[in-house]
Amino acid sequence: MREYHVYKKTARSIPFMRANSPANCDVQPTESNFKTCQKIILMCIAVLLFLTGCGQKEVPVYQQDEDGILLTVLAGQSTSDAGIEDMIDEVLAEEYPNVKLQWECVDWGEKFNSQMQGRFAAGDIPDIMIGKAQDVQAYAHTGNLSVLPKDYTDRIRAEALKAVTVDGTVYGMPYNAWYQGVIYNKEIFRKYNLKVPETQKELNDIIKVLKENGVTPFASHFRESWKVGNMTMQFFMNEIFSSTPEWGDRFRQGGVNFADSPVIRRCLSYNKMILDASWQDALLIDQFESDSRFTQGQAAMYLTGSWSMQFTSQYNENMELGIFPFPNENGNARLIRETNMTFMKSSKTKHSELINDIFSTLLTSEKLEREILDFTQTASVVKGVEPASRSRIQDDIDRYEKDGKVVEVSLGNSQFVWSFQNDLAAQQLLWLQGEKTLDEILAYADREREESAY
Repeated sequence: MREYHVYKKTARSIPFMRANSPANCDVQPTESNFKTCQKIILMCIAVLLFLTGCGQKEVPVYQQDEDGILLTVLAGQSTSDAGIEDMIDEVLAEEYPNVKLQWECVDWGEKFNSQMQGRFAAGDIPDIMIGKAQDVQAYAHTGNLSVLPKDYTDRIRAEALKAVTVDGTVYGMPYNAWYQGVIYNKEIFRKYNLKVPETQKELNDIIKVLKENGVTPFASHFRESWKVGNMTMQFFMNEIFSSTPEWGDRFRQGGVNFADSPVIRRCLSYNKMILDASWQDALLIDQFESDSRFTQGQAAMYLTGSWSMQFTSQYNENMELGIFPFPNENGNARLIRETNMTFMKSSKTKHSELINDIFSTLLTSEKLEREILDFTQTASVVKGVEPASRSRIQDDIDRYEKDGKVVEVSLGNSQFVWSFQNDLAAQQLLWLQGEKTLDEILAYADREREESAY
């Protein structure tokens, strides 16, 4: 629990003038003069009070206890987000010194979904929730998220605003965005005369060349289920949802299945392909180890997101990197954008107006926005705001954006909620470890189809 100081507004002090002091008047202290002096003093005080009220900046008054206002915050954080809460506290302390944010930061991939559902069930809803745009899609229909004012929408880029809009209504304030695909070492590609692949055949040819030259094709880590879940959704996006955006709805209606779908089978097989093209201990290492090895040039490619740039920028600032979409079967894959940090307000909070003002401050503080963008290596979704430093993969990102070859991942996340994705990923790990067959994983997904939507 962080230390905070309670702000108490005090009236501007006014010098006290003693009524029985002759020094305050230029006449003798007779009874008549004394009454005249009293009237003059009272008139002066009235004028001073009036001028004081007119000259003072109006301070919003919010419902509070004598110790100030406490707002509870549940923040689902990705691996590179830890620390942004201190940046936010610092900015808000200047404008809202009587407000304290009580932070509860949890791992977004492992705990945020269960925390949200548990809080909703118990009626213990945090005043502020910070998740991803896909959480808005998942939880807006529960009635626990508040509609946000329309004056926010003018500052948010259209593609990010769409990701937090449900049935024409905005339920979240997006703040930044990731890009997902294959980050690659341009030096290694030049050394072996490799070109960015667009088809699966071209990718397989690259893997073959790298292996023949003793180079590990893919940096990867399979110890955490979230990683497998993230990669699987990248495959789903470009193999399924880009062309059939309602596939998940059809799946829940029984119109399609995992077990008899060749494209689903192909998507899951890509995880096995990457594992076979990675280090022998890829099933045992975590993200930190995988990032470290990639930064040291021990692999040519890394199917990941721009969050990995945070580590790379810190430990090898001279590494020349690019990014491309993981190729699909048809050769028309697009780079994936994920509207990431998204602020949501409880529909049950007692401090709705205050939270609106806080959100407005966060949205208009360009200094805070740039600080968070640079720290997390993310892109801005706020109009007119760009990071202070340019990411090494930004040129490639800009080109894909310009060519219209970017797709928002909320398209797929609205069809399969994260809890289903993560559960399926955990089952895939059993398959990749040799404990289950792929057919068993596909059959499992079909049995759990009702859990694929909130």
